[in-house]
Amino acid sequence: MSDEGGDPACWLHRVCPECGLFAVEDPPTVCERCGVEVPAGGEAPADTHGRG
Repeated sequence: MSDEGGDPACWLHRVCPECGLFAVEDPPTVCERCGVEVPAGGEAPADTHGRG
């Protein structure tokens, strides 16, 4: 048995793809800080700023 601990890597779906804010609610839908839609299930975000 290992003494290693910490949070699982599956928290990634709660991170805003635009500004990096960690969402408190699960699942997040819109970032509280920048207003960007946070895709469900860690999908790639839509291009909201004309970058592509």
